[in-house]
Amino acid sequence: MAKKLKILILSDYAYVEGGTGKVAISGAIKLAELGHEVVYFSAVGPITGELKKSKIKKIICIGQKDILYNPNKIDAILSGTYNWRAVKGLKVLLRKWKPDVAHVHGITKALSWAAINAIDSFKIPIVFSLHDYGLLCPNLGAHNFKTDKPCDLYKPGCEFKCLLTNCDKRSYLHKIWRYIRFHFSMNILKVNRKISGYVPVSKFMQDFFADYIQKNKPIRVIYSPVNFSYYDLKEGSFEKFKSLPVFLFLGRLSYEKGLDLALDAIKALNAKIIIIGDGVLKDYCKEKAIEIGKINGTNKVEFFGWQDEEIIAREMHRCWAILLPSRVQESGGLVIMEAAKYSLPAIVSQSGAFTESVNDKKDGYHFKPCNLLTLMKAMYRIIAEPEKTKKMGLDARQKFEKTGMSVENHAKELEKFYYEVI
Repeated sequence: MAKKLKILILSDYAYVEGGTGKVAISGAIKLAELGHEVVYFSAVGPITGELKKSKIKKIICIGQKDILYNPNKIDAILSGTYNWRAVKGLKVLLRKWKPDVAHVHGITKALSWAAINAIDSFKIPIVFSLHDYGLLCPNLGAHNFKTDKPCDLYKPGCEFKCLLTNCDKRSYLHKIWRYIRFHFSMNILKVNRKISGYVPVSKFMQDFFADYIQKNKPIRVIYSPVNFSYYDLKEGSFEKFKSLPVFLFLGRLSYEKGLDLALDAIKALNAKIIIIGDGVLKDYCKEKAIEIGKINGTNKVEFFGWQDEEIIAREMHRCWAILLPSRVQESGGLVIMEAAKYSLPAIVSQSGAFTESVNDKKDGYHFKPCNLLTLMKAMYRIIAEPEKTKKMGLDARQKFEKTGMSVENHAKELEKFYYEVI
């Protein structure tokens, strides 16, 4: 029997702020349940109840704001480049407790790349999950937000052109800071050389990074885990198809997720949308809900904010399909599988890992990224063909059940990879 490990998990947040945080937290909890000694290190609280109730040895949250919401912009710039408080906290921990392996999830919104440098100074193997494009691209997205098109200026020899290109969704000054942070982290701290093994969250991400990862370093696709337990599942119940069509948007409320496209589409269709999530577009979402108004006496837009799994499941029971109109090349398809669990087909933009998770016209529809007309056509087909929509939902559910990527299986795959890296 393989020995139990001491495992350090790093993630910016001590709560579920999106897919990355969900994967980090659920994986850490299950690894602890399997008997490993796990410490969870984060920057931004509050600490979720799931972590507090878990068997994790220690939960550390240094109590900072993430760089986006930090009211002190100078502090945000400095800590986003080199978070000395996170480095200090890690060094205090590692002098007393040395893990066999450290697994790094999202660290660019608070902990900073300097966390990898701190861990490496103690000669601890580092596993890095490829949730985004941060190891290659200063804006983390390999996307030009001004032209709304994928960008390839992360490739060797394009550094100067990248610097001169205003691709950031905020401002060119923000792009300059991200560019400096990126090159400081990669060329001075050399964090990319200090990673021992890589976990892409999809085959798409493995292929994307194939030419940029040293051939002697292990890499293994480990899909994000889905909770296989169900809430109030009513087998064979299709009563919802007798009512007004309802779509679901679930995720971070940010520009790259295409929420504005979803709202523009719903405004023109005889349907409504449920929005579950939080983020910088929260106020925009509320304003658009008022502007779009009602249909048949009910609001066309229902906004719930971020919710727990039980409430999300309840709302999924009401919906006909999930909308994922992302502008960027998404790295994984966790939310697609979560929806498929409740027999929801998915409408996804035709880029990134989403098309890996949805078969067009089989368990959902693809549409052209950033193209409102093709999004509306896909939504109209869901509305106009309820029998086919039911069938696609059942096909999605069947595919979900075959994946087998439960939280326990996910943790066991991580175990195998940790042993390989060590």
